[in-house]
Amino acid sequence: MNITVINGTERRGCTFAMKNLFLAAMGEGHSVTEYFLSRDCPEFCTGCKACFFSGISACPHAKYTVPVWESILAADLLVFTSPTYVFHATAQTKAFLDHYGSKWMAHSPEAPMFHKQAVILVSAAGQGMGKTAKDIRDSLDFWGAARTYAVKQALFQAKWEDVSDKRKAAAKRKCEAAAAKVKSAKHVNPRLKIKGIFAMMKMAHKMIDKGERKAGREHTKDYLYWKENGWLDGEKPWK
Repeated sequence: MNITVINGTERRGCTFAMKNLFLAAMGEGHSVTEYFLSRDCPEFCTGCKACFFSGISACPHAKYTVPVWESILAADLLVFTSPTYVFHATAQTKAFLDHYGSKWMAHSPEAPMFHKQAVILVSAAGQGMGKTAKDIRDSLDFWGAARTYAVKQALFQAKWEDVSDKRKAAAKRKCEAAAAKVKSAKHVNPRLKIKGIFAMMKMAHKMIDKGERKAGREHTKDYLYWKENGWLDGEKPWK
């Protein structure tokens, strides 16, 4: 299995330790590619919209964003990690995800995403882990990731070495449970939520295009992308 890991910080602390627990639970024989934020994507999205009009290769930060996206597309499993900062994901995680807005289902999603599994690993000293996981899950869902699992663990310490054995054991059990779900999947197809988002986006593209044509304007780039993929005519990016 090809695994791409996006670490939401360069700090190798509690969440990094949970990531190691998860990878250990996945076992040997996997190809793992890791990225660390902000090192591997140090720029903020400028909102230039080049990716929407010309593709992500036109992004002014393409030297960072394109290689990571290619790794994401090549992966069978995506792993995102983030400690909880002020009840949300790290700023560098948000800056990274902002670069791929054009890959949301409202625009030009990639067909391989609809067969991928993803795991979100989140830690916190106390509260806020649900919002942290949601910050990441929103992009995974709208990219079309078929199945996403979240592992959340309150540790009540800033350093892994100070975390109690009881909480370390709880984190290990949760990581092992998530790994078991990933490994048990035989044929990965999107869950109902993802299929529902896809159906809504399909309807939206048809409605928007109807308005555009009535106003005498050309088809939108997003409409043409969906049309070329056959998704407006009954085809689906999954079997």
